Amino acid sequence: MIKISETGPGLPDFHLFTELPRSIYPPDSIRLRTPEYISTDFLRSCFLLKDGDNVVARASVYDNPLLQYAGRHAFSIGNYECANGNEYGAALLAHIDSVVKSWGGEHLIGPMNGSTWEGYRFLADNANPLFFTEPAHHLYYNTQFKAAGFGPIAQYYSNIDSGLEPDNPEILARERELLAAGVTIRPIDLANFETEIGRVFDFNLLAFSTNFLYTPIGREAFMKKYLQTKAYINPELTLLAEDAEGNLIGYFFCIHDFYNTKSKCLIVKTLARHPDPQWRGLGHVVGNVIYRKAVELGYTSAIHSFIYEQGTSTKLSTNFSGTNYRNYVLYGKHLA
Repeated sequence: MIKISETGPGLPDFHLFTELPRSIYPPDSIRLRTPEYISTDFLRSCFLLKDGDNVVARASVYDNPLLQYAGRHAFSIGNYECANGNEYGAALLAHIDSVVKSWGGEHLIGPMNGSTWEGYRFLADNANPLFFTEPAHHLYYNTQFKAAGFGPIAQYYSNIDSGLEPDNPEILARERELLAAGVTIRPIDLANFETEIGRVFDFNLLAFSTNFLYTPIGREAFMKKYLQTKAYINPELTLLAEDAEGNLIGYFFCIHDFYNTKSKCLIVKTLARHPDPQWRGLGHVVGNVIYRKAVELGYTSAIHSFIYEQGTSTKLSTNFSGTNYRNYVLYGKHLA
């Protein structure tokens, strides 16, 4: 018999929510390699679905007051995990539909753990091995969401460049122009990492404000999240660009693919530049500097990760010879 109950952090049965992945993934799954973080920002409810005495599905609902889709406030479904039974996904997602409607909700987005600063999107294929920072989950989650009436609202992809051929003449010419204008490109300073990340936080408010489904994050939450990345950073591969007055005008955040044990692969995790037209081409220039260093360090490939299909990074990845590595989908549903 299927039964759905509500739980949440601090409640006696919340361990059933956090322990579910262990029962639906193989013991050697990448999904179980790192501790799971359940974001509590905007968390409204968590749900467990039991078949008899066994927990077989879970999901949470987030109510981020700033999250907008199609001009209306949207709730989001996060932390979704489900055993391979279509009836489980159908029952849980229908229950969430009903609950969110009772709250006055008109739109549901998923998977998204409250905002784009947390985990979101489903893998759409498994043609290639997972790389470090990619989500790990069962592909049939896509089928379960679609069967529940959700449709794609955004497509994303990761590209891989297996050539790493830096120093395109056009990019070198633009680099000379920017350097002549006083632009400097330097490694992030790990000795003053907190200060550097604080500057990145301020810059992101400008650089990312027009991104699809963007909502701001508080400084404290941002600092906590990104200070944890320090151990993974090679400063020679995470670069900041500044203008003649020392103002931050762009950056590339790159990390090593720790999952790849066969070759050295670099992941281009986050990149941004100032929207002012005078900095046109800066992203290509900084990317080229990183490619030079990556080749010097023995890297043979680079993955440009999580590119929004309508975003500005599309051209950048294409110009660095990127070919498709993986696709991702974000779903949405209007609650009639």
